[in-house]
Amino acid sequence: MIASAQITFDRSYFELQYNEWLRHRSRFKKYEIWFATALTLFGLAMAITFQHQWLVGALFVSAGICEFVMAATHKRRWVNARVSAVRDDKTVDLQFDTNSLTSTSANGTGSMRFAGFTGFTLASQGFFLIPDTGVSIYVPRATVYPTDSYSSLIELLSSTVGGDR
Repeated sequence: MIASAQITFDRSYFELQYNEWLRHRSRFKKYEIWFATALTLFGLAMAITFQHQWLVGALFVSAGICEFVMAATHKRRWVNARVSAVRDDKTVDLQFDTNSLTSTSANGTGSMRFAGFTGFTLASQGFFLIPDTGVSIYVPRATVYPTDSYSSLIELLSSTVGGDR
């Protein structure tokens, strides 16, 4: 065993995961508010410039405002959906060996070889393991123990799985 991690799926975990995803994995989500603002301003400029066809500009303004509200509330809606979907006591223990990851929870045990992951992304406060199919696994640095094994775990994952570093 290289390292272990114990992850509790609570609100703070999902907020940290979202923030890290937005900063390190998302390509366009961070620009969504700027796009909505530009769409609103474009619609406003159209409504002022083409006053006889102001309705077209008003439609762009409405779409921009709607997109702005959706982008501004996305994190809260995403975190609330995740928190409501898991049990209150949902905890998973992860064990990292030289060639596999084993997860253990109250519902069962599963193992996945590192060859099944297509990517690895190092984040500010943890890392993402991206499987071939399905949802990526986020492991916060604070959950890894022993704490001095974190750097060797990162080296192992970056050499075995590859990906962004």
